[in-house]
Amino acid sequence: MTERAGMIGMEQSTTVLSWRDLLSSTWRLYYLSFRITFRRKIFFMTAGVLTYYVLLYVLSVYQPGEGLSVEGALFVLLELPGSVLGIYLAMDLVAKERDRQTLETLFSTASSHYLIWIVRLLSVYAVLLLALLVMSTISYFFFAEFPFILGGLNAFLPAFLFANVTFFFSAYARGANTAGMLGVGVLLLVLMTSELFEGTSYYIFMNPFEMPAGGAEFLWYEKVLLNRLGVFAAGALLLFLALRRMEQREKFLG
Repeated sequence: MTERAGMIGMEQSTTVLSWRDLLSSTWRLYYLSFRITFRRKIFFMTAGVLTYYVLLYVLSVYQPGEGLSVEGALFVLLELPGSVLGIYLAMDLVAKERDRQTLETLFSTASSHYLIWIVRLLSVYAVLLLALLVMSTISYFFFAEFPFILGGLNAFLPAFLFANVTFFFSAYARGANTAGMLGVGVLLLVLMTSELFEGTSYYIFMNPFEMPAGGAEFLWYEKVLLNRLGVFAAGALLLFLALRRMEQREKFLG
């Protein structure tokens, strides 16, 4: 009888969340993570992007003969600013928690710290993707005609990579500025060595919409697929290494 009563008590103490409660809790977690991650960043990000496009538009008006090709448009209007946005959004994710002295709280929560950081990073990725799709649409109507939806999706991969590069540095650096400067340094290194890798499968900012003349179509698509998968895999690896670094609680909080 005692054993049976204990089993009944255990069954009564076990609470099973309904799908509605589970989705509601997940949404609240995501919404709170979104507010903590961004705060005023959306405003400054929007202002920066609009300023950048206004300057480019003014230059295009005063120099109408120097139009952008599809390759140039994708890089100048989407890939480069998208990578900078990725650095900007990820540079203070960890430093902000250090400054508020809330890292210990994050490590002490019932949820896995992997889950907490992945939810926050998913917020960053979602904002990046939405911003690039909007930027791609603006670019299509004001600057150059290209597949703007695919263009935004293509530009997301370099932005994803540089966001994770910066997040990786933020797991080792003590401040947001240091992580941001290191992320910009990697971006500048990629730009300075672009002539060495442009046209190869290792070029981060590959343009998938301009197949070289005389090339086999299926080989080009295979090359683009491998390149895009490689960029995604590099970003995912850096994300994993950063999360593993933060798992070393004593070293990370010290």
